[in-house]
Amino acid sequence: MTKLNPGVKPRKAIEIFNKIKDLALTKKTHSVVVFDLDSTLFDVAPRLEKVLIDVADEPIIKEKFPNVIPYFKNIKTQRNDWGFVDVLKRAGVSPDHHDLFKTVRTLWAEKFFSNEYIHHDVPYQGSVEFVKKIDQLQIPIVYLTGRDVKRMELGSRDVLKKWDFPLDDQSSRLVLKPERSMDDALFKRDWLHSYMTDHKTSVFLFENEPVNINLVAKELPTVELVFFDSTHSRMEAPPEEIFTLVHYLLDDE
Repeated sequence: MTKLNPGVKPRKAIEIFNKIKDLALTKKTHSVVVFDLDSTLFDVAPRLEKVLIDVADEPIIKEKFPNVIPYFKNIKTQRNDWGFVDVLKRAGVSPDHHDLFKTVRTLWAEKFFSNEYIHHDVPYQGSVEFVKKIDQLQIPIVYLTGRDVKRMELGSRDVLKKWDFPLDDQSSRLVLKPERSMDDALFKRDWLHSYMTDHKTSVFLFENEPVNINLVAKELPTVELVFFDSTHSRMEAPPEEIFTLVHYLLDDE
């Protein structure tokens, strides 16, 4: 597996699970475990690949860029892909093809951030069983995502249920941005702050995006942060001392 962040050292999923379990068993504090979805519980590379393949069939692509359509047949996404630019370059599309990338970006955004394509996402190794084990501890679970309600709630619910993640809207629930224009990091920080204030609880946050992690670490320092090392925007680096996972397998030796 390609290491995206060489400065961080992966740990075993059983370590963080046992820490959560110990808190649950002692009953000394109420806890909630919060999971991001994209690139934290779910690998979105298959969704990205399907979106780009379908983009090549769009009339505007066939009309304006017929010579590059064959390159789309070479598309193969990887776990650490972020967006589509590197994918197309790897398939052979010249980085100087600015008009194409601009057109693809519009089509990609319309499809990628939609209910229609979410069902191509697949869980990372061990993620379903890991979340189920937490649910069995009777600890509340929240799926806190930067996806927005209008474009992605129905698909998000369907895929969580499809893969048998706990979701009963009581002890396990889904929280999305009310509006697509809201900043992901600010939305998550504000939601966590509100929840912690109302419930007086300890929080474990599993997240792949350092921008979100760093803001929470700075402004909500009591949150227990777990960095899932898959892919991210590269806008910021994660703290080197953070608890890091590359999978959720509890029996990993």
